[in-house]
Amino acid sequence: MLDLDTRKGDIPRPSYTRLGALSGALFIVAFNLALFDLGAPPKASDSSAEVASILVGAHGRILGGMYLAGLALMLGIWFFATARSWLISASDGAETQLADTAFAGGLFAIALGVLGMLLYYGATYKVARESGLSSLSTVRALTDGGNAAIELTKFPLATFIIAVSLAASRTGLLARWLVCVGAACAVVLLASAIPLFSHGSFTQFGGGLDVIGGAPGVLWIFALSLIMARRAGR
Repeated sequence: MLDLDTRKGDIPRPSYTRLGALSGALFIVAFNLALFDLGAPPKASDSSAEVASILVGAHGRILGGMYLAGLALMLGIWFFATARSWLISASDGAETQLADTAFAGGLFAIALGVLGMLLYYGATYKVARESGLSSLSTVRALTDGGNAAIELTKFPLATFIIAVSLAASRTGLLARWLVCVGAACAVVLLASAIPLFSHGSFTQFGGGLDVIGGAPGVLWIFALSLIMARRAGR
């Protein structure tokens, strides 16, 4: 017979909810949709006039993408806080430092990503439609800054993956092969950040290396979200 007089403290409770875990997958989807709304980033070889023309043509799409960026910001904060709670509770508090490191890495990643989109937004909202050398120079500076901020998200994302992988390896939260894949994804993320100083056709912002190098880390976080959701309470 079920004991209805069970004390509240005796009832096992999950450290996070399934919705909190799935916020990671939703964050990945919303963030990447917002990035795709920006379109292909201007090339290093493009002139300021060409960059302004691209932004004018994508004006409505870029402005609308900022709403998706706001949703991604909400979902990202929720997920990275959920991941922190998961790591701490699963290790009985033994991995607090790694959990905090993962949380900080996630927050910095979404902050840099949204900052990059805001710089694009600033260049697109009105400045790109104006004429004159000063306006074109401002457009170029804002878009270059936006590209750099978005590229820098790879570093805190790699920090998040490394911290989660280390904590999961010590506590057995994830299979060893998945931990190894996470470590490899972090290395690829760091190696693919060379558009910050390279102007080659393959290694520039939005080039093949940029896109290919970022994909494994993003997919790993997406898979982590789904794994956490399977283990979560209702």
